[in-house]
Amino acid sequence: MGRHTLPLPPNEAERLAALHDLRILDTAPEAHFDAVCSTAAALFSVPMALVSLIDRDRQWFKAKCGITVDGTPRDLAFCAYAILSDDALVVEDATTDPRFANNPLVTGEPGIRFYAGAPLVLRTGIRLGTLCIIDTKPRSFSQALRTQLEDLAGIVVAHIELHRKQLAVQAALEERTRAQADILKARRALEETTDLLRLAQEAAGAGIWYWSLGEDVVHNSPESARMLGFAVEPGSADWIDISKAEWAERVHPDDLAMVRAAHVAALRDETIYKVEYRVKQPEGTNGYRWLMSFGRIIRDAQTGRISRIVGLDLDVTERHTTQEALIKSEARLALALDSGSDGLWDWNIATGHVWYSDRWHTMLGYVPGEIEPHIRSWTDLTHPDDLQQAQSLLKDHFEGRSHSYVCEHRVRTKAGAYSWILARGRVVAWNEQRAPLRIVGTYIDITERKAAEERIAYMACHDALTGLPNRTVFREQLKRRLAEVRRGRGQAALLCLDLDRFKTVNDTLGHPAGDDLLCQIAARLRATVRDSDVVARLGGDEFAIIVPHLDHPHQASKLAQRLIDAVGQPLDLGGHLVTVGTSIGIALAPVNGDTPETLFKHADLALYRAKAAARNNYCFYEAGMDTAVETRMRLELEMREAVMCDGFALHYQPVLRLAEDRIVGFEALMRWPHPAHGMIAPDEFIPLAEETGLIVPLGSWALHEACSEAASWPGEFTVAVNVSAVQFQRPGLEQSVLSALEASGLAPHRLVLEITESVLVQDAEAVIACLHRLRNLGVRTALDDFGTGYSSLSYLRRFPFDRIKIDRSFIREIGDPGAAAIVRAVVGIAAQLGATVTAEGVETTEQFEQVRQKGCTDVQGYLVSRPLTAEKAAEFIGSSTSTEQAYERLCGAERLDQHCACAA
Repeated sequence: MGRHTLPLPPNEAERLAALHDLRILDTAPEAHFDAVCSTAAALFSVPMALVSLIDRDRQWFKAKCGITVDGTPRDLAFCAYAILSDDALVVEDATTDPRFANNPLVTGEPGIRFYAGAPLVLRTGIRLGTLCIIDTKPRSFSQALRTQLEDLAGIVVAHIELHRKQLAVQAALEERTRAQADILKARRALEETTDLLRLAQEAAGAGIWYWSLGEDVVHNSPESARMLGFAVEPGSADWIDISKAEWAERVHPDDLAMVRAAHVAALRDETIYKVEYRVKQPEGTNGYRWLMSFGRIIRDAQTGRISRIVGLDLDVTERHTTQEALIKSEARLALALDSGSDGLWDWNIATGHVWYSDRWHTMLGYVPGEIEPHIRSWTDLTHPDDLQQAQSLLKDHFEGRSHSYVCEHRVRTKAGAYSWILARGRVVAWNEQRAPLRIVGTYIDITERKAAEERIAYMACHDALTGLPNRTVFREQLKRRLAEVRRGRGQAALLCLDLDRFKTVNDTLGHPAGDDLLCQIAARLRATVRDSDVVARLGGDEFAIIVPHLDHPHQASKLAQRLIDAVGQPLDLGGHLVTVGTSIGIALAPVNGDTPETLFKHADLALYRAKAAARNNYCFYEAGMDTAVETRMRLELEMREAVMCDGFALHYQPVLRLAEDRIVGFEALMRWPHPAHGMIAPDEFIPLAEETGLIVPLGSWALHEACSEAASWPGEFTVAVNVSAVQFQRPGLEQSVLSALEASGLAPHRLVLEITESVLVQDAEAVIACLHRLRNLGVRTALDDFGTGYSSLSYLRRFPFDRIKIDRSFIREIGDPGAAAIVRAVVGIAAQLGATVTAEGVETTEQFEQVRQKGCTDVQGYLVSRPLTAEKAAEFIGSSTSTEQAYERLCGAERLDQHCACAA
């Protein structure tokens, strides 16, 4: 047979890939492969035996016996036909087989007449080559002999499967080969075929055993005994007799019946014995190892009766461990893909073909396979406003300007709506010119997150209760309008409103009624002003209005009177008719100022005069009102004296951890016990301290005092200290923190610095850098009064705050569905960022239960405890491990009842 095109396996490309992945071609000879060849040659009494691997254009001999060449062209190889089937190929006389009669290997050297080859099946359909035997004379080959050849081929496959591990254990295998060879020499009484088989198995790191029927013991080589967990002297070559009872005691109880059944079946059917089972590890260690045991039935040469079973054991623990880990890993991956929210995609950039996972389809409302698997589907579904950015980011990644492709954009669902997704991808294949060939990635549905961000963005710009613009937005609009005024573009007016008798209504009918009143007043204000006017709630019962275009001051006075009339109409609060009034201060621009600060200052002065003169009135700013500044100057001088003379004090308000129902720390709150005016609240002197710069020494004192006090507390109680924006603007804050920690000996992780969002607005980069340095020292950080200032999500992304504190205004209004949704959104974002959430200003059991249900982790407010002096705080901590008993001692029985209601 001349050379011609041979039939190829249908999966030839996959088969070649599997062969090349093994990296076994052209490797040095290995004893355990050669031993199998020798065993096969001896076992079947043939001059030649080969372990042949079929490459693309050749067959290469990993092991050979009786032949000198390393391989042949593939089109001459008998083995090229053997790999077409899982069954052994037998050619009893090549000269009569039309496939091989004219083959040069038949007509010339080595003169092949007989060939039998068992395919080496790595896995279903993947046949790498063969274990084959060759003779120069014709011969027959029974089914039993075929089975023996296939079993030996199975041993070769087992070694190929372990090939990846071979380099690490090669030295040990060679040592085992020499030791087992010495043992085999001492057992010359065994039949020649048994000796050769033993040599092959020992070379493979196997243990040999034989059992003579009728005996109660099994004879084991030292390696076999070691595998079974028996103690063997190092270097010993003596065989060890192990009773069947001793052997059974070592076998895993779940496997014993199966192993015995395999023995019985082999004796009954006279088949090869092969079984995998577990045996105990050696004494002093735990667990089991896996053994693969082979056995062959041996007949007595004279009587022809079965006399014994000769076999070998292989330690396949590592293979089982690897397989089990792989199965678990695949199961976990499958579970993650099935239950996760990620959609997967795989894009062949050259062809445009894209594979979309089932989850990718279903997350957009499509049936798997419904979307065309091409990149144009992605282009069609992506929102037109987002497509250019997505393509630009892809180009950046393709051209090496980004490590990976990350893009948030909208995708059209089957229902026609758009969902927000986060797309991530990375190029995994490049051509020689470094052009991308393939990119794989994921889709994550972030629609809910985007909605939460929108809600929080709305919260950042609007008052949660009334829906009016908040202070931040109001100031920005005022700032823009005043900039136009400075350029000569008309006049404007600022009206500051304060409700009269609101506190009385709130105290009489309760906070819900007060909230209802504020909402109705907000609606009346909006209805009274023009569309171009801006109405905002500044906080509490304070409102402000920008009149952006003013021709004459009397327009402002007329508007003020209309507002007073509108607010003064009776209000129905749950069946209660009440009336409130409003006092209004008016400042005109540019006459009374052309900056927000000045205009607000003068409008506040006018409001103060209106309230002092007669409630339910309005007043324009006049220059004489500045005399009130003298009072502030006097307060500033007294404050400076108090700073120098340690005239300030700190009170400590406990923070309750909901999950544990215990106090975990305190917030240090500054108080000014004025010798003439009594206790002055922080909101009366802190703004002045910030304005004058006195907040810097005052803040430094607070840090040292709080750290010193906290260091005396037992356990891990934390202390939170408020830090002003002014302290960040002035040098020395970091040194002040370090000095306070060093002087007090307080562990850094017990100190929490609380900052408001306004701090970050001043110089975000510098502030965040400072916070990172303090965080590296171990100091924790909290974002205070979240939602009342700028509430920029970028700050949360750029700096990992340990704690987010929801302002008391949202907690007070938490019964409103909108406010509750915002609280849930903040809690969700905090959870994603790994931060705890503290609800401030919790004053009722209803609020307590609401914040618990919404997922807040900590609670602070009068319901838990009013702020305590340093002595009372220490007594609170030391009084009892029971929070209830501490409350009883410090606050009286009525506070204990209130706390118990919360704890319940």
